[in-house]
Formats: sequence, C-alpha cells, structure tokens
Amino acid sequence: MLDYDIIIIGSGAGGSTMARALADTGKKILILERGDFLPREKKNWDPEHIFTHRGYQIEEAWYDHERGEEFLPQAFYRVGGNTKVYGSV
Repeated sequence: MLDYDIIIIGSGAGGSTMARALADTGKKILILERGDFLPREKKNWDPEHIFTHRGYQIEEAWYDHERGEEFLPQAFYRVGGNTKVYGSV
C-alpha cells in the first residue's frame, strides 16, 4: 500500500501551483491527472482548431440538470489542464 501525505487532483494552474508550494516540505505528494500530455504540434496555436473543430476537447457528455439535456463541454483532460491548452492558444 502506498501512503501519501497530500494528494493533489489535477495539474492545472491550481494543482501545479500547490505542488510547487509544497515541494520543499518533505511531504509525500501524489498528483493525479486524468489526461495525457498535449502533443507539441502547430495545431496547438490555432484557435479555429481548438474552438471550432473541438481539437483536444473531451468527447464525454455532461448533463445540464436545469435544461434536462446532455452537452459536450469545452474541457480538456490534459497534463496542465485547461490552463495548458488555453495558454497554448
């Protein structure tokens, strides 16, 4: 069994900042990330690819309880989270 003092969920702006702040504490820290690394390619800097063609966006449907319908969010499961993708674009 693995034991950690701190578990950080996500490596976006909040998670990575917290991990850096705790790095020198001597604590055993685990960072969990749902996605893979964003590929380094020209499309990363193309807003049309990202926003119009849903480049790198998840295909997981979320549910809007108020409207009673599913929708595809503009979200990215990547190392660095949405922060990494928006920073590239």
